[in-house]
Amino acid sequence: MNRAEVTELFAILMLAYPNAETFKAPTQQALMEKLAPTITLWAVCLKDVDARTGQEAIVKLCQTCKFPPTIAELREAVTTVRTETEGEIMGAFREARNALNLAAMSGQTAEQVLVRLPKRTQRVIAEMGGLDAFAPPDKSFYNLGGFRRTYEGLLRTNPVGLPGGVTLPALTE
Repeated sequence: MNRAEVTELFAILMLAYPNAETFKAPTQQALMEKLAPTITLWAVCLKDVDARTGQEAIVKLCQTCKFPPTIAELREAVTTVRTETEGEIMGAFREARNALNLAAMSGQTAEQVLVRLPKRTQRVIAEMGGLDAFAPPDKSFYNLGGFRRTYEGLLRTNPVGLPGGVTLPALTE
């Protein structure tokens, strides 16, 4: 994560912990000056974390922590989010692959099976270019790499699951 992405995390934390001394200052400018070194430190310590994963981890921590989390707590939550995301992606991939394999054996068309898959899986397959991109007809394997990239890309479009129209408080430099 870079400084701008960490600043977005701090905007979430400000909403979740409005009474924390960390986020109290007489003016917006004073708050930015107060938080600048902390944001820089977090950016350095979290440079290997992508923004979507960081935001999802912060939301999870906000649900369980009584006080603003530390960098170490966030890193633990990031590991959990990464594991959960990988499990979700692989589960969706296996479900689609198995359904298509069963369809071929039972005489159903791939399109008949596709409409019975979860909406998110249907959207991933559509976004990656359709069934021929997911299960290339000239190949004997399914496109796991393309499925994973597309799935992760769709997750990034709404990283913390905020409903449309919700805006975070400004915490700009």
